[in-house]
Amino acid sequence: MRRKGQFIPWAILFFWYVLAMVSLPAQAMETPWKYDYFDNFYDVASATPKFLWIVGNNGRILRSSDGGKNWFLQTSGIKENLFSVSFADARRGWCSGGNGTILHTEDGGATWVLQATGTKYPIFKIQFLSEKVGFACGYYGLFLRTADGGKTWENKSVGEDLALRGMSFVNEKTGFLVGEFGTIFKTVDGGSSFSRPVSPVTTTLFAVDFSNSNSGYAAGIDGSLIATSDGGRTWRKEDSGTRDHLIGIRSNGHVAVAIGLRGALTARNSGGRWAMIDTKTLNWLSGILLEGDGKGFAVGAHGTILRLEDILDKGRAK
Repeated sequence: MRRKGQFIPWAILFFWYVLAMVSLPAQAMETPWKYDYFDNFYDVASATPKFLWIVGNNGRILRSSDGGKNWFLQTSGIKENLFSVSFADARRGWCSGGNGTILHTEDGGATWVLQATGTKYPIFKIQFLSEKVGFACGYYGLFLRTADGGKTWENKSVGEDLALRGMSFVNEKTGFLVGEFGTIFKTVDGGSSFSRPVSPVTTTLFAVDFSNSNSGYAAGIDGSLIATSDGGRTWRKEDSGTRDHLIGIRSNGHVAVAIGLRGALTARNSGGRWAMIDTKTLNWLSGILLEGDGKGFAVGAHGTILRLEDILDKGRAK
């Protein structure tokens, strides 16, 4: 007859097995993403060349830890559309979306928690410059800022009834917002006040991006594309080569790329002209990531994930 003590080692082993399973890193438990026609992706961001995130409709979040070769689903815990994502490093990130949503992770997306924003308006763009300093913008002139990683968000809205769709901060003080009616706002004090440079267009601008404190681009409806080389004091029209709405734009100082409806992608090298490049898709493209080495991704409707280097290498703008 066995004594009770003989069962103790097995009980201990079982306890440690369960504890180990619960404590596994998030990436070991993530579900591989399989292409889904009903996935619509709005933005893509990176923390390092290997660690990438994509956000989309119905609270969808994807993560890659191998430079985009494989993608895994993460649990957001919400069903709101997520329009924008930004990471300060491989662990700390934020994404924003409908109904005033801002989500935050401290563990690379293993868990996401809601942050209090004090608004129900959609937040179209979010950008963090560090683990503490971040900005966000959205409907009805909404502009939010934080200096504590989103524990508290301060509402510094511009006071105008228009949708702010794009945002680009070059440092903690200087940033730009764009939106309806060709509107451009500039701040040099971290959003405490804004000036309004003259815009050469009157149609909605969806995106803006500055590669440095002087050079920037903005893009929008009907292929409108404007540029500045004096830190946003003056803006000029440029011929994008398309009449399709341009939804996303990025520049790394050497090449600039804009994307939009019907798979539109137009690019230019430094000193060159914008030229259309065939992406082999008619799905709209919204989110774009362009690294300093020219590598990156464009994401959009119906689960579209494109590698920029594959496209640019085959049809680089002259």
